Amino acid sequence: MPLSILYDNTRLAVAPIRGDGTCKRSHQFAALQCHYVFEDRFGRPAKGNGSPWIAAIDLRPMADGAVEGMVGFTRRTFMVPIPHARDIEELNAMLRERCVARQQAVLRGEAGTIAEHLVKDRAAFMDLPAIPFDACDQRPGRVSSQALVRYRNNDCSVPVAYAHREIIVKGYVDEVLIVSAGEEIARHRRSYETADFVFNPLHYLPLLEQKVGALDHAAPLQG
Repeated sequence: MPLSILYDNTRLAVAPIRGDGTCKRSHQFAALQCHYVFEDRFGRPAKGNGSPWIAAIDLRPMADGAVEGMVGFTRRTFMVPIPHARDIEELNAMLRERCVARQQAVLRGEAGTIAEHLVKDRAAFMDLPAIPFDACDQRPGRVSSQALVRYRNNDCSVPVAYAHREIIVKGYVDEVLIVSAGEEIARHRRSYETADFVFNPLHYLPLLEQKVGALDHAAPLQG
């Protein structure tokens, strides 16, 4: 883990930016920082030559605009031609493969490869904690009488046995996880629509055993 990381003033990390230019960390970003214990630095608001645009590892002092140049270099080196992937996991694997291949290059004016210099940089890193940070949006909730849980204006199903129970919803980029008493009871793809319903028909099987007539009309079984 790097000792410090330079960030853009993204709302995911900063809420809000004070009049003197200092930043107040968001709740979730503060939790991330406390978990990994790194120092954060933020780009200057409205300063194009000092705003990173993306997070960048900061192992040594960086001149204004250096991060913008790094973004352009990264795009040209690893994303030209534009990569095509089925999901974020395949894209990450593709980018990792290209980054590993790049480590065999020798930069102008340097004596060793990027991989050899990376070994020296890692000596300055902190050890990662034993448990990784659970990077998600956690919210308390309650299961409805229809075995549905609402998250960001969308409804997700859970097994009917959990109706009326208190639960925790964990929202990730690509999926929604629902937990009751520390136990995972449902997992769904995340929908970014509005007023959407995300069902798992298996959640309603015990109810259909009692109300067989609902098989042809139940919303979770349509299609």
